Amino acid sequence: MPEALKSPGTVGSQQSAPTKLSIENLNVRFGSVTALSDVSLDISDGEFVCILGASGCGKSTLFNVVSGLLKATSGKIVLDGHDVSNRPGQVGYMLQKDLMLPWRTVLGNITLAASLTRGATARDRVEAAELASRYGLGDFLNHYPHALSGGMRQRVAMMRTIAAGRQVMLLDEPFGALDAQTRLGMQQWLLQLWRDLKRTVLFVTHDVDEAIYLADRIVVMTPRPGRIAEILTVDLPRPRPLEVLTTDIFVGLKRQIMQHLYH
Repeated sequence: MPEALKSPGTVGSQQSAPTKLSIENLNVRFGSVTALSDVSLDISDGEFVCILGASGCGKSTLFNVVSGLLKATSGKIVLDGHDVSNRPGQVGYMLQKDLMLPWRTVLGNITLAASLTRGATARDRVEAAELASRYGLGDFLNHYPHALSGGMRQRVAMMRTIAAGRQVMLLDEPFGALDAQTRLGMQQWLLQLWRDLKRTVLFVTHDVDEAIYLADRIVVMTPRPGRIAEILTVDLPRPRPLEVLTTDIFVGLKRQIMQHLYH
């Protein structure tokens, strides 16, 4: 079996990186329904991990627990060696819906976290404007959400998540509502952001191709109750040209993932 198809493992560039986030023996039950069962996962500093699974397998529940918005039945979340279970605000969290405030400009939406927590300062606005300009939003800072395309709104939502300043970002199907061409452009844009800013990313998607293209590792989850079925290393070069989509490694990984998802 090729090395890229073995499980579990970590991509070579992450092998020596310290653990940034640990999900330890997580169980979540809603009454008689078990949503997550004994989920454990270590994520290295700067790693890009994608989570795949059928609808209802607990992916969003997992994110809600990691973000501190939902209390687990048992288990804990450890960030930089500290238990952050049930403590909101420790990680950045971006949902599929951009949730932009229509009465705030692009710049106002990007600085929303600062506005809500301590009040956005002039420095916050300058830094947000510089960040937005660096990644293609400089001409839209004074625009309102209704004037933006779906892809542009997602860019603003991503900038807002980054501007919150958290080193771990949870991205819950952020490109799921976009058309295929826009989606591919957003994936390339996200990888540039990730390389430049060196954030740790946990990314939920239903799209197998998207997971392989983006990730260092892919976590495949079982249907409810959600468990980790397998962890696959994506042994593809970075930066990733579009040509990787047709390589034998890419196709082999996709075949193995599909067998797990649709067995």
